[in-house]
Amino acid sequence: MLLASKEDGPPFAMDPVTLETIGRYDFEGQIKTPTFTAHPKFDPDTGEMLCFAYETGSDGSDCGADVVTWTINADGVKTEELSFTAPFAGMIHDCGVSKNYMVLPLTPIKMSLDRLKSGGNKFAWDPNEDQVYGLVPRRGGKPDDVVWFRADNGFHGHVAGCYENEEGNVVFDLTVADGNVFFWFPPEGEQPDFKQRSRLSSPTCRWIFDPKAETGTRLKPLLQWATNGEFSRIDDRVVTKKYKHFWQLKVDPTQPYDFAKCGPPAGGLFNCMAHYTWDPADEGKTGEEDVWFAGPTATYQEPVFIPKDGGAEGEGYLAALKNNLDELRNDVVIWDAQKLAAGPLATLHLPLKLRLGFHGNFVNHSDIVQWQQRRAGELGPVKPADGPLPWQMARKHNGIGDRSDGDLNGDGKKF
Repeated sequence: MLLASKEDGPPFAMDPVTLETIGRYDFEGQIKTPTFTAHPKFDPDTGEMLCFAYETGSDGSDCGADVVTWTINADGVKTEELSFTAPFAGMIHDCGVSKNYMVLPLTPIKMSLDRLKSGGNKFAWDPNEDQVYGLVPRRGGKPDDVVWFRADNGFHGHVAGCYENEEGNVVFDLTVADGNVFFWFPPEGEQPDFKQRSRLSSPTCRWIFDPKAETGTRLKPLLQWATNGEFSRIDDRVVTKKYKHFWQLKVDPTQPYDFAKCGPPAGGLFNCMAHYTWDPADEGKTGEEDVWFAGPTATYQEPVFIPKDGGAEGEGYLAALKNNLDELRNDVVIWDAQKLAAGPLATLHLPLKLRLGFHGNFVNHSDIVQWQQRRAGELGPVKPADGPLPWQMARKHNGIGDRSDGDLNGDGKKF
């Protein structure tokens, strides 16, 4: 199956071939939280899925600081669950995974139930709060084992890689903007600054976390690479491992943009696709950049890496949606992943416009076939949730109305 997931609700299972919705998925009764994550990670050596959720304590809209992490093994069995409280009720959008740890970036865009009840936004940017990183043990952890690191204010983007170096420290790479990317959630009492986003810089930051450090330890990034991009991707075969290659959407304001034809670039001016390499001999040094410009009337969406069978790390293809803003139409563009500047290998011209902002992943068809065989055999068919979530049952018990049609899972069943 495929999972369609986001962070403010539970995931839904889909058929990987037909894309038919199977129903809300609770891992066959193993995960009953009201929220989940849009960014689970998979350990390529063990087949485990590492996932998390925030705002888990009640109905998924209580603006609380409750967090849960899980490990689901290759057979779909939950083997680890750890519940704990974050330093504040903020957004945790993505994560990093090394051999022994999960890293959770806690962004200082804060939730407030009082503000929400008074008619304000659920989230508000706090320019005076630190960016925070939680280092969570993958196995056998307790709430007190979670170490929280603090750094100067910043807005977390998406994660590139995460691994443990020879000293046993966790190396963690992601983009961090120097201000509020979500301008529509301004600081409390302020109006949105619609031009702020264009003034931000977003370098790729490399952090080093010592698992033996005390909670509250303040850090600065080991390095900041002025990639000025977002939506980092790596070769998923090297998740948890030291890696060399990553790809990113890049904003290059020096390139021409035809505002008259296109208007404001919806989704951001991601007008370049970029490939970066770390210095393999020194984790404190950057490497090379390889860039392809979309043209003055186009931007790109998040790329996916497609590995060559039997290829080394980074050997394969990069694919992404191209937004033809002057035509309101999309293309699918495919490059040699290590030779972006040489131009696309192929472009598929779509006759329609697709929505902006979806995350996606490449799935090898052989994996789908293997799982179809396992589902037809020892695992049995995918089982969607067969009842309401605990908070939904509590509302029903207390006489508070749910959906008027009684369909809580999206699978046509009434409760």
